Amino acid sequence: MLWRFRREVIFIVEMFLSVMIVKYHSVKIVDVENSHKEETRIINYKELIAENIRLKEILDIKKDTPFLKKTIIGQVVSIKPMVFPAEIVVNKGIDNDVKENMAVLSKDLFLIGRITKVDKDSASVMTIFNTKSKISVIIDSTREIGILEGGTIPLLSLRYIPSESHVKKGDRVLTSGYSEFYPKGIEVGEIARIEKSPDTLFLKIYVKPFSCISGLEEVLIGE
Repeated sequence: MLWRFRREVIFIVEMFLSVMIVKYHSVKIVDVENSHKEETRIINYKELIAENIRLKEILDIKKDTPFLKKTIIGQVVSIKPMVFPAEIVVNKGIDNDVKENMAVLSKDLFLIGRITKVDKDSASVMTIFNTKSKISVIIDSTREIGILEGGTIPLLSLRYIPSESHVKKGDRVLTSGYSEFYPKGIEVGEIARIEKSPDTLFLKIYVKPFSCISGLEEVLIGE
């Protein structure tokens, strides 16, 4: 009888301990879930602050764009491919008065590309890396006009600069204003490499873009 009583007591104690362990772990799980939710809220809050700072910077920059008659701030929603993208998509479209062939700039006012397709609330941008991209540009130091082409990743190819040119590495390249797409004076990049051949009338010049398109979050759309 005594042995039976002891077994029942042991059983009750084990049950009590099991309940306490389960309860302890349940509280721990709830604590972990609450902690994760709090971390997520903090991350979202920090991202919101960072986004507001970036937008404020762009709003301030808009005041310093005399070469653009109108500017629209857009957010990048898609980049293809992720490295040296040929196309990006922004969240502004017909409803925001975005039109085909409007220029697209980074917040540093460096050229990104131009709008090639517009939908109701989004638009596609052909970047300067695109093989179809051809831009009339001017070399700041020599004032010579050439055509800047995409397709030579990670650089751009500058054509039709005479072999007797005094262009040098590090010279800035800007939009010439002779294109129907781009206003004059937008910075594009700098001369990275120059190759000269006695058999050709033109230099082979490569330009390093100023803009880092892969890391874009906001852009300026203008005309």
